[in-house]
Amino acid sequence: MIRLWLALALLAGSWLLGLHYYRPAGWPAWAASVLAGTLLLAGLPLRLPRRREAGLALLMLLPAVWLLPWPHRAAPLAIAAGLALLVLPIAGRWPQRLAQAAVAGGLVLLVQALAIEAHAWQTARSHDLPWPLPPLLGTIASLLGLDAAVDGSTIAVYTLRGVHRLGATWDLPVDPPSFAFLAGGIVLVGLAAWSRFPAGERRAPWLRSVRTLAIIFAAWLPVRAGLLIALWHHRAVRAEMSARLHLMDQFFSLWLDLGLLCVPAVLARLFVPVPSDDAASAGLPEASTPAGPGSRWRYPAAVGLIVLGFAALVFLVRWDPAGQRQEGRITFVERHSSWEPTTFPYDTTTLSKTFLRRKTADGKEERESSSYTYAAIYDYCSRFYATSRLLEAEAIDAQRLRGCDVLVIKTPTARYATEEVEAVVRFVQRGGGLLLIGDHTDFDKSTSYLNDIARQFGFKFRKDLLFAIGEPEDTYEQRYAPPVVPHPVVAHVPPMTFAVSCSIDPGTSWGTPVIRSTGLWSLPPLYRSENYFPEAELRSDMRFGAFIQLWAARQGRGRVLAWTDSTIFSNFSAFEPGKAELMLGMLEWLNRRSVLDPAEMRWPAKGATALLCLALLCGGLWLAWARRIFPLVVLAAGLLGWTAASAALVLGSRLQMPPPEPNLPMVRVAIDRTVSKVPLSRGGFTEKDGHGYGLLEQWIPRLGYFPARRQGLEVFSSDVLVVICPTRSVPDAFRDRLAEFVAAGGRLLIIDSPDSSGSTANSLLWPFGLSVSHAASRAGKLGTADGWPGIAVSGACRLWGGTPLVWVDGMPVAARTGYGQGRVMAIGFGAVFNDGALGSNWAADPTPDILARADLLFALLRNLVEGKPIARPAAPKSDPPLAPPEGAEMSP
Repeated sequence: MIRLWLALALLAGSWLLGLHYYRPAGWPAWAASVLAGTLLLAGLPLRLPRRREAGLALLMLLPAVWLLPWPHRAAPLAIAAGLALLVLPIAGRWPQRLAQAAVAGGLVLLVQALAIEAHAWQTARSHDLPWPLPPLLGTIASLLGLDAAVDGSTIAVYTLRGVHRLGATWDLPVDPPSFAFLAGGIVLVGLAAWSRFPAGERRAPWLRSVRTLAIIFAAWLPVRAGLLIALWHHRAVRAEMSARLHLMDQFFSLWLDLGLLCVPAVLARLFVPVPSDDAASAGLPEASTPAGPGSRWRYPAAVGLIVLGFAALVFLVRWDPAGQRQEGRITFVERHSSWEPTTFPYDTTTLSKTFLRRKTADGKEERESSSYTYAAIYDYCSRFYATSRLLEAEAIDAQRLRGCDVLVIKTPTARYATEEVEAVVRFVQRGGGLLLIGDHTDFDKSTSYLNDIARQFGFKFRKDLLFAIGEPEDTYEQRYAPPVVPHPVVAHVPPMTFAVSCSIDPGTSWGTPVIRSTGLWSLPPLYRSENYFPEAELRSDMRFGAFIQLWAARQGRGRVLAWTDSTIFSNFSAFEPGKAELMLGMLEWLNRRSVLDPAEMRWPAKGATALLCLALLCGGLWLAWARRIFPLVVLAAGLLGWTAASAALVLGSRLQMPPPEPNLPMVRVAIDRTVSKVPLSRGGFTEKDGHGYGLLEQWIPRLGYFPARRQGLEVFSSDVLVVICPTRSVPDAFRDRLAEFVAAGGRLLIIDSPDSSGSTANSLLWPFGLSVSHAASRAGKLGTADGWPGIAVSGACRLWGGTPLVWVDGMPVAARTGYGQGRVMAIGFGAVFNDGALGSNWAADPTPDILARADLLFALLRNLVEGKPIARPAAPKSDPPLAPPEGAEMSP
């Protein structure tokens, strides 16, 4: 029946709607396509288990339903729903037909999920087709009448607009839905053969159907590629000469993919027979072999062996032992790295300072703001590890690396000597940890210099730039959340955003893609641009889909991590969600050693695990076949083993490698997101309207404090809590815990403003004897006891209670009070510290008014945290507290 194959096409296409593979997920459309595809399978004859076995399989599926994320959860959920219809005493024929459809749909989705994963695994390593497939695509283009030639993995096609270089990639002939359709079709004909034919006669018809389906697909895929090339060329020819060519969006179109899938669906209907629901055996339960003397143990033994076998398989594929912690001696290499130095200070005196990053060939100076360094993240890491710097004047050699556990090489701007590269390789082979930090394109030839080292470990940084597929405003902002079973490096990393990164080419090396993302597209560098940024346009030479952005490898006894987005660790972005946690996760994993790190130990251990897995699975499957256990029970047992092992790996990673504890004192500042919803920065950039408070958050590390956004009771794990213009209702439990937090010595800062509509600040202030009045707002100039700083405001709320700190024409607008062992400060002129007032973005040149507002902010925070008096700041010193990197200069 054609509707069975159309159902298969709908289920295959649903993955593009449920996953952010090309475009962002669309949940309503995904749910509709899955539901429609499943219901269309109602005509497929399918043997179903008896009630007892259905109940057992249902119980074993529940953990997978709980653990798997959407949309992968739909597969076990559909099977479990179908089995539930068999277990429940519901009369009539429709429950059985609905159960058949749900189970069949779940089985198809399960196999398609594996197919999508395989597609992502392959394309993330390399999108380019291997020889001789690119010449084949070039021949197809020529047969279509196009003026085309093949250059490596590129098809050059001529139009009046010029020569377009179309990438000969896997996604051109075999997109994810097509691959999922093929995998689902193999399952579909297998289910039909298994349900229609008796045992012993099923394999031959199934293999014939699979062979026919494979021939159809082998013949269809070149035609599909030709149709896509022809459509792309037709759009290029028809486009206006002055129009920008954004033609590659056709490869992201679900409707085009589904339309093209209709062709193999019709061909499969004509040449691949699938029995209808009038087959005599449709829906009949498959009876198990009666248990004879001594055979009762086979059923639980078979189920148990299959559970253990799949658990061993998960450990074989996913287990990455963290190992024992080393001394934590971290060395940041400043040699040949004038981009994002750790040596230039980031404090309250360098707000208007810049440093000389380099001089161009024509003598032009390129200067950077103090916000564009690694000073804050270096300071943060120094609280957890014994950090040091390898300076420009020092060479990288064995003697210098002897007292180091982890070496951090970041964005080099000059080539390292061959002897230095060899010293780094020997350092890793002896058991050292190496973190390589790169960035987009080949800016300042940083990627080229970094690859001198990376190639020694079998991989390299690509000279590209990754954009996020989606709305135009999201092009430069990629969102990432760790998977259900994360690598230990990202086990404690919350959802975060990238700036822009390059990708990793692992080549043929063995390693682990710690972060592999989809929904991205890649362009090569544009060398005529100042920062090598290519314009964000869907060009024909782009690659799209899955990419590797954090790669883990081993060599000798040591470990290597390659990270592709240096920008997120700069001062202006380092303390946004996930950034500091990622840096600690990378350093902590590199600062550990396991007995399984050396290849001579790791591969025998993997081989032994593989043999154990094979023995368990073979034994379990043989017992299941001998006992004639229903296949759904076997599948449910396998999913149970996968789920149990995955949960054990997640728990083990968190317990074996917990977040490191600080070794030095540090002031943690929580930026509340429970009752405050003011805009903060994303990727270091603030909201354009200036009403957000991203710069306030970015300036906090200049005081030597470390901010982090927190929500719920998590905010009370800090030393200081900052609540900015609260407008959400305050839960009673939160208010009570807030009082306990301050009484125990915590610091609380509540910032309000007359323009904050619906303020709930008083709900937080009343327990401490403070309150703010919006009705008593007054314009004037802010002044402390000595009249400083004299900043003009259009409005400031009156503060009641406590000790006044700042006034407007005699009216207190900021006050502080003690409570238990802690302190509470309230400020009624928050607009003075919003992004518009503090300069709009971190790279802006600050005016005297901006500097005055920043100084007032610093003084108030120091008064709250350290008890320092609020006073006019002293004149800045002529020399910075730390020497800038060699060759760099300080400017006012």
